[in-house]
Amino acid sequence: MEIICPAWYPGVERLVEAIPLLADQGVTAVEICIDYPRFGIRYPDYFDHRDAFELQTLISTLHSSGVRVHSVHAPFGPNRDISSQYDEVHERGVDGLLESIELANLLDADRVIVHPSDTLADNGSNRRVERSRGVLREMAVICEESGIILAIENLPPGYLGHTTDEIFELMDGTDPGAVAVCFDCGHANLSGHFKEFADALLPRAVSIHMHDNDGTHDQHRFPGEGGIDWPQFAAAYRESGTDASVMLECAPPCNLTWSEAFQRFRTALGE
Repeated sequence: MEIICPAWYPGVERLVEAIPLLADQGVTAVEICIDYPRFGIRYPDYFDHRDAFELQTLISTLHSSGVRVHSVHAPFGPNRDISSQYDEVHERGVDGLLESIELANLLDADRVIVHPSDTLADNGSNRRVERSRGVLREMAVICEESGIILAIENLPPGYLGHTTDEIFELMDGTDPGAVAVCFDCGHANLSGHFKEFADALLPRAVSIHMHDNDGTHDQHRFPGEGGIDWPQFAAAYRESGTDASVMLECAPPCNLTWSEAFQRFRTALGE
């Protein structure tokens, strides 16, 4: 099982500097995120995907290190919500998603992860479903032309896209070859129905965000440090028939290299 990691390294302030360090620890593939902080740490100059020189430097660094970009996570947050009824916020979300698809194409990544919403659900939820679904349908056409899959991430409770029914409603009318699921284990655990979420979403998943929590809030702990039954998840993964990739959306445990963290993760799965 290949394990994908965040394109981030503790204490390193630029992406191009992080990539060789990750490669030295056995990392072969990463997920790149643009325009938002990782694990509560913001480095304003970490990576400017709009800078042609910086982008070319990253591509050269990836090639020389043997690390590939597996996926690009679209920008998110309350000011970039594709479901928003406020046109300015909605359009920023759409622009960020378009930029993410373009970046994935340039970096030969074949998945773009997207949040279907980024503000808490309200009385206008039906209108927000329509707005988000409309964007996903339009982006699916672009993704299909580029050979990229748009993966919709299930979100924490209270957000549009938390329940399995909402995820499938958002996917309605889209090309299943271009739009799929990014199954987020930590978010599913917050529902209190982890197994049901896994059984429903894993068959449609092309990517899995792995992290743990105690069931009270989104903590992004390393697998095995929260309340998720990981051997149960491993069984559900096998039974679903999915070939979804696995991405550790968390930092490695303190003082462990990524290669050591990979082994700890496999142990948590019961392998």
